[in-house]
Amino acid sequence: MTKKIHYMDEGTEDKTLRLVPIATTTMTEEKRKGLMELQLQMATSSINHEYARIEFDDTDDREKREELLEYMHDCRLKYFEARETLTQQDPYAVLDFERDLMKQKQQTLTQYNA
Repeated sequence: MTKKIHYMDEGTEDKTLRLVPIATTTMTEEKRKGLMELQLQMATSSINHEYARIEFDDTDDREKREELLEYMHDCRLKYFEARETLTQQDPYAVLDFERDLMKQKQQTLTQYNA
């Protein structure tokens, strides 16, 4: 079972981040879903953080920048909480997932900033 996150970036085509369960054949369906939820939480938090950072860079409004800083902090906390839980279950899978996530962000944000 694979899940995909679909998201749009500023005026470009649909982007997809593939979530693959960090599974062995002995893993229960419930555990597999739990791992995918952790990956989804990491991906969502990371992407939300990046878009907030871009908005932060684009605004001069002091209040808005403070709100964005707080939001980015919350995103980081959620990301690292999910990462810690996932690391306890399969540290190598976390590294693979983060590598894929970084590629997706680089592709998307490069197009956004171009």
